[in-house]
Amino acid sequence: MLPDSRTLGLTFFQAYCMALAAIGSFNFGWNIGSVNIPGDVLENCVTGRKYYGPFPSCIFVGSSVAWGVITGSYALGALIGAIASNPVIDKKGYKFTLSWFALLNVAGALLLSLTTKLPQFIIGRVVVGVAAGAANNALSTYVSDIATPRSRTIMGGCVQVACNLGIMVDNAIALGLAPPPRWRILFSLTGAFGLLNFILFPFARESPKWLISKGQYDEARVSLTKFRKGADIDAEFDEMVAVDEANKARTSDVNVLELLQGRTPDNLRHQLMCVSALLFFQQFSGINAVIFYSTSIINKSTKSNPADIPTLAQILSFLISVAALVFTVLGMGLGAIFGRRTLLIFSHMMMAVFSAIIVPGTIRSVTSLVVVAVFCFNAFFNLGVGPIPWATAGEMTPRYAMTAMSGIGTGIGYVSTFAIGVLFPAINNWWGNYTFIFFLCWNVAAAIFVYMFVPETRDRPIEETVRLHSCGIHTVLSSKYVTVPIEHKAETAQLEEMRTQETGSLLDGGSSIYEVR
Repeated sequence: MLPDSRTLGLTFFQAYCMALAAIGSFNFGWNIGSVNIPGDVLENCVTGRKYYGPFPSCIFVGSSVAWGVITGSYALGALIGAIASNPVIDKKGYKFTLSWFALLNVAGALLLSLTTKLPQFIIGRVVVGVAAGAANNALSTYVSDIATPRSRTIMGGCVQVACNLGIMVDNAIALGLAPPPRWRILFSLTGAFGLLNFILFPFARESPKWLISKGQYDEARVSLTKFRKGADIDAEFDEMVAVDEANKARTSDVNVLELLQGRTPDNLRHQLMCVSALLFFQQFSGINAVIFYSTSIINKSTKSNPADIPTLAQILSFLISVAALVFTVLGMGLGAIFGRRTLLIFSHMMMAVFSAIIVPGTIRSVTSLVVVAVFCFNAFFNLGVGPIPWATAGEMTPRYAMTAMSGIGTGIGYVSTFAIGVLFPAINNWWGNYTFIFFLCWNVAAAIFVYMFVPETRDRPIEETVRLHSCGIHTVLSSKYVTVPIEHKAETAQLEEMRTQETGSLLDGGSSIYEVR
């Protein structure tokens, strides 16, 4: 007898489709990290100003605010992509969105690698940001759709794993490609990844839930069979159809405006608050200050000559990105053991601790203390604060509002990223060595918020989470908001069935293992 598909863990085909979709998130990380190591070359022309044919060796920004706009413009593009991709996902599906938006990376790569003026570079950053925003918006919901409750923990972290892998690979290559004119090659590679995404993703399967929502039941069954190979899909497929029909009977898919105005059958105020706040806190935790500016932060202590590429600060920035990837994978495993809520609280509090340690380290120029603190700050971010917020929209929201909720959450995340990218250089100039006190306060606030308001969703069916928390904004400290994982429910159901059978045997005059002999 085949097992119920709802009790499966991660299958090979789920992992395969997740990996193809995550190429877009890899490219997102690549472009986040691309301005870190060659930053001094581009911004301050530390290797000298000269021309290679028509192409200058640097952009020469000359202002920390202008460099902040360059850094943050990528997030602005990602916001545009997240918003623009929502109607495309609804009409064309995830395969179309994840394939065709990837081609924008080719256009962006040409603008960046052939740049001669500051406005051209900013436009290029915006264009690749649009591609990344669409990819991340589609990826988070697509992964939630194809995952089972048990595999959602692993697959939910794939966005952050792919992103950190992109940052790490970019930083490794940048150590050799940061000097002029080789940095142009670095920025051109994002186009190659976009082209790879466009070529490969058509080999993935469309989301069964999206197909069901469009009435394509036969194709949805084939797709679900592929994702749940070796299991009986009948109960899960019937459940998907029933949920879709129930949602359609109550409402059609809602858009962002309807969700914000509360015009939904379920009261989703609490889910909207949690998703929005977690992605806001994710960015204001200070991680993008480290990703965008770790080289300059560490260089305050090492005092290396930025023209001597690779500098010690640049090498350490690469090693920090390696640690980030390792701890993201570790966090996925710990999330399956301890749960989302516990890991988020722990992650934010440890980031607050190491924010506090960075301050005296930079004041006294203790290089080893600053480096260790930045390492740990980044590592604890990737244990929980990094991967978990991206998965919350898919784990707390009904199908009819999932796309809109994901769009709002990612939009808030990108606006916050833009704000940090633009404001951090100014904050760093004003606060100097005390800058990380700003992030310490935000991390403490985030930990308190999670403790008060964010429910545990590990291994819980989405429908149960929606039913339990669709009652307006509330704290989750009461026992009535505590649920049990799906495997515990399956075990309970089996025990109840055994007891029922045993009771029937006794009534028929049979014996039972519980019978006193």
